[in-house]
Amino acid sequence: PPPPRGGEPLSADEAERLMAAVGTPQLPDAWKQGIFFAGYQPYGLQQVHGGPCGVLAVVQAFLLQVLLSASGGAAEAVLEVDEKARQEALIEALSAILFRNAGDGKKAVVFVPSSASAEPLNASQLRCLQPAVFTSFEQLRYYLGQRPYRDLYFNPSGCGLALLLYSLVWTRGVEGIRERDADDPNTAVMIGGHGYCTQELVNLMVFGRAYSNVFNGTKRLGSAQDGWCVLQGAPRRATVGFLSLFEAFKSIEVGSRLKGPTSSVWIVCAESHYSVLFAVDPTVDPADDTRPLDLYYFDQLARQTEKIRLTVRPKQLPAHLTTGFEEGESMIDRCIRTKWAEASIDWNGTEPIL
Repeated sequence: PPPPRGGEPLSADEAERLMAAVGTPQLPDAWKQGIFFAGYQPYGLQQVHGGPCGVLAVVQAFLLQVLLSASGGAAEAVLEVDEKARQEALIEALSAILFRNAGDGKKAVVFVPSSASAEPLNASQLRCLQPAVFTSFEQLRYYLGQRPYRDLYFNPSGCGLALLLYSLVWTRGVEGIRERDADDPNTAVMIGGHGYCTQELVNLMVFGRAYSNVFNGTKRLGSAQDGWCVLQGAPRRATVGFLSLFEAFKSIEVGSRLKGPTSSVWIVCAESHYSVLFAVDPTVDPADDTRPLDLYYFDQLARQTEKIRLTVRPKQLPAHLTTGFEEGESMIDRCIRTKWAEASIDWNGTEPIL
């Protein structure tokens, strides 16, 4: 494919606007890492420090979705994936997130620092970023596997994660995020308190829209007299799903478009940490919430050497529980029960993650 179109490095004003949309004057040091596999699980990306888990969990989810759709129903093709297949799947997943989602299937902007040793973590440092504009999915997928992109994004000690964040925001457009997507243009940011990802950033990666909510469709609040406020949630059935402990706390509502995605992969938000659940059995219907199933759990921060397989049996709540959302229950179990109601959850010999 033809090479992407290169642009001028960011001006001081553009760098300020980009950093304002990110939402912090200085990106925490935890974002100084590439997007890479560790030796813990063959399919598993590695998170080095706490903070950027939201972005890594979404990439992990899309990566698993690619592996599952290419597996032909063979569990080993996912659980024991080889180096070549996983690297191709990672590139495919990033291309989908950037081009199909954030770029609406029209374009993707990928930032390249003018010097390989640059560490762009604040507005003045962002002025070294040059945009490369891709106009087809195939073009992006091809070049992400070539230098300089391959070295910039996948080198463990590089700044690939930070570059992905900036590229996502610039592809969607600062104005698009502020004026069209988020509930409140004044508070719409990608990085919230303590350097964690916001729901807006997760939704930008999943749907290509930095919406603030996870219910289905839109909700109107207010009245004709005082004016309407439109809140935006999941615009369509998601490719990968989302479950949240905040729903167990009854503080948010996750709609069926995120609970019942088109693939059997779910991003799990347990308070401030994001991880993933996925099913490798091709007969699992991700929209179904009544049939028993096995889910694999993966936390990219946990240095997880064992495979963790959970057996979920809906409507078989253990006798000692009344709701399944009790304080003493594992946070992951509580997230699972927001979709598979009153399930018994067997960790099959692994110590449950509280």
